Amino acid sequence: MLSLSEAARESGQSKSTIWRAVNSGRLPATRTYTGDYLIDPAELHRVFSPGASDGRATTLSMKRDATNPERAEETLMQEQIERLFQVGELIRNELDNDRDAWRSQTDRLRQLVG
Repeated sequence: MLSLSEAARESGQSKSTIWRAVNSGRLPATRTYTGDYLIDPAELHRVFSPGASDGRATTLSMKRDATNPERAEETLMQEQIERLFQVGELIRNELDNDRDAWRSQTDRLRQLVG
């Protein structure tokens, strides 16, 4: 799970943009007992593409390649593929963290019982 700051860094958005998305209900988040927000990376990347601030980078690359539409489309597709790989890596990391947490809890319960 990511804090607002971490989510902003991951997505290339500002912290206030992330907060507004959470506040409007567009981006689901869990509220902690301290009042902070925790955001699931998969949900973050569903709403905001990782590393793309506001689409300007993609637009610039498309303008640069405007004379060659196939190259512009290829560039755009490659960027999307890279983002999908990043999302996959984030999901794998979350699953590893969850697995480790459950394993740790199981070990503690075994110590109590055993």
